[in-house]
Amino acid sequence: MNNIGHQLKKMRLNREIEIEKLALLSGLNAGTIEAIEEGELDVQVSILAKISDVLNCSFSIGDVSI
Repeated sequence: MNNIGHQLKKMRLNREIEIEKLALLSGLNAGTIEAIEEGELDVQVSILAKISDVLNCSFSIGDVSI
């Protein structure tokens, strides 16, 4: 699991939000979110921004926070 995927899964589980609910609230596909969490998909900044809005959080990539 990549760093972003690990951060996403941890924040989602801490907020007790199922993948399907996060998908619905963010307008993303549940499969996309699952693939990001598993490190199978390189995530775009625009996707992280949508997820960040829903989870009310930020993600760190090196020295950059989104």
